[in-house]
Amino acid sequence: MTQRPVWKPSLLWHAKLFGALLVFCTAAYFTLAYVADKLPAPYQKRSPAPEATPWLNTNR
Repeated sequence: MTQRPVWKPSLLWHAKLFGALLVFCTAAYFTLAYVADKLPAPYQKRSPAPEATPWLNTNR
């Protein structure tokens, strides 16, 4: 327990890793959203009924 660690990540390493994860997750989100938009008929996204979500109803 008194030995020094073999490798200690720097703040720059953490920033690069966080940036790479952010880019990867953002790209994955938009890729999956695009693929979900192209699904066949029974699997397409549906909008909720206006009565169920009155705060989304903009026809007032």
